[in-house]
Amino acid sequence: MLTILFALLISIPSWAQVTWAPSIEHQQGLPASVKVFSTTDSLDGKPFKAYYLLADLKDPKLEIETRVGNGKRYTPKQYYDQEAGQVLAVVNTTFFSFADNSNLNLVINNGKVLAAQASVKRKNPKGNDTLTYHPTTGAIGFFKKGRADVAWAYTLGKKKKPVELSAPYPTKIGDLPAPAPSKRNVPGMRRWKPRTAVAGGPVLVQNGQMHITAEEEMRGGASFRGLNPRTAMGYTPNNQLIILVVEGRNKGVAEGATLDQLAQLMIDLGSQEAVNLDGGGSSALFIKGRDTIKPSDKEGQRPVPAVLVLKYKESGGKK
Repeated sequence: MLTILFALLISIPSWAQVTWAPSIEHQQGLPASVKVFSTTDSLDGKPFKAYYLLADLKDPKLEIETRVGNGKRYTPKQYYDQEAGQVLAVVNTTFFSFADNSNLNLVINNGKVLAAQASVKRKNPKGNDTLTYHPTTGAIGFFKKGRADVAWAYTLGKKKKPVELSAPYPTKIGDLPAPAPSKRNVPGMRRWKPRTAVAGGPVLVQNGQMHITAEEEMRGGASFRGLNPRTAMGYTPNNQLIILVVEGRNKGVAEGATLDQLAQLMIDLGSQEAVNLDGGGSSALFIKGRDTIKPSDKEGQRPVPAVLVLKYKESGGKK
């Protein structure tokens, strides 16, 4: 019996929780509803370094907005410097094309679509031609009264109306692509109307449980799922926003996190739902004029075509 129990125990993956501490340096100048924590604890035996920002979405003075480069890319610090008013933090968001600086994922600001969900071209697994897929990708949206939601998002038609699906579409990378999502071929599709939203993918957490849809969102592959710098966002059941950045590719100091580790970190921090965003050299969280993680690009912060901006109103008001 003991032998069987031991075998069962060692077959279960070990998720070592890391210890977090308030980041005094980054807390300076922030309102009481926004807190920053950091860790240099090891993660599953490897060197690890990360920061997370916790913001109370119910604070009426907290504003969440997005910015896009309109064909150009800027570093999070440059976006920060371009803002007026009290800017709390800027964080990278979407995946993008280096060829034309376009966002490949949904970006919404004040209800307006600034960037639509892009289609994906892949080689036909059953031939030599190229096929066009229309995948949904994980997105996080922010609504009135401090509510957040993680969804599989898509944009329909010439007006690029955002919709959410109850499951990713298409289902797997290897499948032949179905027609673009529509109400006729996707049951349960409905309009998605956040005031602000950003997408990337894959979804990491649903209902407080690990639920990674990398293949379904066409974000599969061992290198993508492996150790990398990471950016993730989620929210807790009591409407606390979590923005997590993980340093990586810094040998002996910070190795990064796998998608599975990232999902578990978000669960340990209390996420009800969470989504992965662009990582690697793009990962950056800039707080009140200060860097957090060391970017993996040798040049420093990577210019990106979209960011999420946290601001604070000088006076209160309704969201």
